[in-house]
Amino acid sequence: GRPFGRPGGPGGPGGPGGPEFQRPPIRPRPWGEVPEPERRPIERFMEEHFPRMYVELQGLKDRDEIRYVRRMTHIAPQMRQIMEAMRADPQRGALMIRERQLEFEIRQTVAQYRKAEDDSARRRIRQHLEELCGKVFDCRSERRQMEVRELEARLSELQSRLSESEKMRPALIRQRASELLERPAPQPGGEEGPDGGVRPDGPESEPD
Repeated sequence: GRPFGRPGGPGGPGGPGGPEFQRPPIRPRPWGEVPEPERRPIERFMEEHFPRMYVELQGLKDRDEIRYVRRMTHIAPQMRQIMEAMRADPQRGALMIRERQLEFEIRQTVAQYRKAEDDSARRRIRQHLEELCGKVFDCRSERRQMEVRELEARLSELQSRLSESEKMRPALIRQRASELLERPAPQPGGEEGPDGGVRPDGPESEPD
């Protein structure tokens, strides 16, 4: 359900914008093993924000529970990710919801195209599909622009801290030297730590 990106390219499964670049793939927990208290929030979230998908999945559950479990195993992690985004950043979460809604509509439109019986219907459906793909593209572009702005703000903050640190260099050096000189003298048989401190011998001194 991802109409853009190619393996190794921007936005593609192996590219700088793809999810595999951000974190290694983790095998999702089978939906049948998810406890009921964890299921209900996901199902309510889907019912509220993805009603068409929710209705389709409920129908699938009645017809073929094995396929339903397989679909939910794939969909549930996506829903959790969007739910977490909504809590942390509602604007980003709203964009993710819109993007997922469009992807669902794209899947249905592709199915309609394959069932179309004449060229006129296929042309009309293809035009609609291209409009949907354009909307998905715009959603993803907006999300990436948000990420760029956040990175720029973080970089500006780090540059400001570095500049302030450079201005305070003499004072910071004097403070560090004072801290080192004010430490207790090494105990006989002690072992000097990596930061210049002394660590007593014995297994109790080993870090946890």
